[in-house]
Amino acid sequence: MIPTGIAHLDKITGGLTLGDNVVFQIASGVPIEYFIKSYFNSPHEYNKSVIYINFNYSPHTIYKRFHHIFTRANVTLVDAFTHGKGNSDPVFLDFYSQEAQHDIQEVICIENPRNIASFLDAMNQIQEVHKEGSFYIFDSLTGMNELWKDEQSVLDIFAFTCPKLYDLNTIAYWVYEKNAHSKKFIAGITHITQIVFSINNTDEDYYDLKVLKLEDRPTTSSGGSHRFRIINRTIEFQEHREVMPFHIGAKVKELRKSQQITQSGLAQRLNMTPGAISQIENDITMPSLHTLVQLSTIFNRPIEYFISIDAHKNPSKGFSLIERKDISSVTHSNIKLEKLSDDSITGIQAFHITFDNKADVQRPLFLHKGREFFMVIEGTINICINDEDYTVNNGESMYLETAFIEKWLNPEDQECQIIYLLL
Repeated sequence: MIPTGIAHLDKITGGLTLGDNVVFQIASGVPIEYFIKSYFNSPHEYNKSVIYINFNYSPHTIYKRFHHIFTRANVTLVDAFTHGKGNSDPVFLDFYSQEAQHDIQEVICIENPRNIASFLDAMNQIQEVHKEGSFYIFDSLTGMNELWKDEQSVLDIFAFTCPKLYDLNTIAYWVYEKNAHSKKFIAGITHITQIVFSINNTDEDYYDLKVLKLEDRPTTSSGGSHRFRIINRTIEFQEHREVMPFHIGAKVKELRKSQQITQSGLAQRLNMTPGAISQIENDITMPSLHTLVQLSTIFNRPIEYFISIDAHKNPSKGFSLIERKDISSVTHSNIKLEKLSDDSITGIQAFHITFDNKADVQRPLFLHKGREFFMVIEGTINICINDEDYTVNNGESMYLETAFIEKWLNPEDQECQIIYLLL
C-alpha cells in the first residue's frame, strides 16, 4: 500500500498501488492542490520522481505553490501553459530568464501545446525516462479541453495515456471540473480509470468527498460522503463516529433554547459558524475539549454533564446500573455496534458487536491507542493482524496489547456476536 498522505483517504481506499490512475472530479473552487501536497507528506519511494503537466497556471505560480515539493523531489515540470493559454506573454516567458533560480530538476516548455501531436510526442519522450514508481500530475483535463476545444480529443488522450501509465507502474493524479464537461466525457473517464473521487463544496465550512470508483478494491467502507476542512493548510476529515453515546447535541440544544440563545448567537460566543453549531446539536460532530470548556462556562454546567451517559449510580451500594434504554447503538453497513458502558463510569468502554452473515469489513472498527479484549459469544470471526489471518471461534477470546485488527470477516451464514472491551 502506497499512502496518499491522508490517513482517512487511505482508510477508505486501502491506499494506492502502482498503476493507479486517480481522477479528482471537482467543483469550481475546490483546493485540489492540498491533495497533491499531502502525497508528499508520507516518506515512501514513490514520490522521488515527479512529472507535473501544467495546462492551467504559469510555471511561476506552480513553483510558488509547490516549492517545498520541488526542493525535495526530482521534478520535471511540463509547461503547456506559457505557449498555450498563456499566449506566449512576456510576463510568463520571464520565468525562463530566471530558471536557474528555481529548484526544478527539469522544465520542458512545449512550444506548440495547441498541437495535440506535439504534446503527445513530448509526453512519449518523458514516459520513456520516467517509468516505474514515478508520480504524474495532470493538473487539468479541463484546461486541455479549453486549449484544444475538442472534448473527444481529451478523452482519446486519456484513453491512451491512462492504460500506458498503468502498464508502466506509475501513479497518476488527474483533475477535471465536473460542470465543464459532458456526461459522455465523464462516463468515459470513469470507465477507463481505477479510482474516481468527486469533491464538492457545501453550504458550511466543509468540502464533501465521495468515492465514485475503486477498481479491484473492497467497497465496504467507501460509500457515502466524507467531509473535510482545510485547517492550517492541511486536509482534516471529519471522522465518522460509530457511536455517539453522550447525546451532547441534544443537551446543547436544550440548554441553548432554555436560555433563548440562537445558533448564531452561540456560534459568535464560541467563535464558530452557525453551521458548526448545527452539526454539534445534531450529533454529526463531537465538540473539542476546548469547546466543551466554553460550553460549560456559558451554560454553567460541569463538563461531566455533557459527556456522561444516563446511568443509575448508587455510590453507597458500590454499583452503577446502565439500563437497556440507556444503551446507544448504531447500524453501519453490515454490522451493529451497541455501546454497553462508558469509561467515565466504569473505566472501560464495552461494546456488543453483531456481524451479519458473510459480513466483510475491510477496516479497523476502532482507532484506539491502548489495550483491547474481545470474546466471541456466538458464531465465528476471521480477523487480520499485521497481514496475517486468524480465526476466533465461539467461546474463544483475544487480548490485544499493541496490535490492532485491520479486517473482519464473518465466514458463516449466520450472525457472529462479540463483546469488545477498550481498556
